[in-house]
Amino acid sequence: MLKKLWSRRQTLVVGAGSLASSWGAHASDVWPSKQLTIVSPYPPGGITDLLCRIVADELSRALGQAVVVENRTGASGAIAHTFVAKAPADGYTLIMGGSAPTAATPALNKNVSYGPKDFEPIGYVAELPIVLTGHVSIPGTTANDFLAYVKANTGKLNCGHHGNGSSNQFACLSLARLTGTKIADIPYRGAPQVNTDLLSNRIQIYFGTLPTQLPLAKEGKLKIFGISSPARASTAPDIPTLDEQGLTGLNFTSWNALYAPAGTPKAVIQRLSTELLKILANPDVVRRIEGTGCITRPGSPEALGKLTMAEFETYKRMSAESGIRME
Repeated sequence: MLKKLWSRRQTLVVGAGSLASSWGAHASDVWPSKQLTIVSPYPPGGITDLLCRIVADELSRALGQAVVVENRTGASGAIAHTFVAKAPADGYTLIMGGSAPTAATPALNKNVSYGPKDFEPIGYVAELPIVLTGHVSIPGTTANDFLAYVKANTGKLNCGHHGNGSSNQFACLSLARLTGTKIADIPYRGAPQVNTDLLSNRIQIYFGTLPTQLPLAKEGKLKIFGISSPARASTAPDIPTLDEQGLTGLNFTSWNALYAPAGTPKAVIQRLSTELLKILANPDVVRRIEGTGCITRPGSPEALGKLTMAEFETYKRMSAESGIRME
């Protein structure tokens, strides 16, 4: 009798385990069953917003569900990141993060309540080369011309950035420190707002992304004095780096990547990663993204996770060495 009861109990336990396993697999299989949201930390009109919309359109087709873009701007991307970090970890709320808001801001601003570990990496989307740009009234076209102007106008120039704790605020402060001059750093919500004031000469300096600045430079509305990265950009090989012109110590890169809240099921992350890799292998998508001046760099969640933490630690080290904080 006891043997029969024990055998029955074993059967029930095994059956329950199989049912739970089956339910878990089924829950994973039915995702997604509703609309997804990709949060953009910056306003409409900027390159991050554009990348969000390209990925959202393609992801919607791949998943068979609507994917909308929601702009939550302000605080150098901290408002958007704080929101997504606290969102349910179910794969329905994602964020287009990157070097500045995901890695630099929490490394440089102690008042920020999130960090890289609050997000699950999905995949790298695109690199955005950073260029040192200035108002058209600045004489010359080289980094040396720019330096001479900055040193001759200490205390008279303004440098625009994306808010306290942003990487381009760090660039503004680093420029002032390297040149031994006083340069006011002025916060904005994003690139469109910075460029409005750059073109009207309310600010004179801006470390912006190549995709947003190059079209304006081609129209003669602003000047590009060099790329602030170790190598020239493949999408604009005629623009020299600041390093090769002798202006060293201002190497900054920007990139955008897709993340989910920490704790999102691995099966969901893997599905999103797989679909994103397919999207970035599409020649039409590559053409649309690289036509803006960005460089597509598809990769695994693991590679993105390592890159995010490496950038976070780099900015922490740079802050400790320079004494520069964003609070």
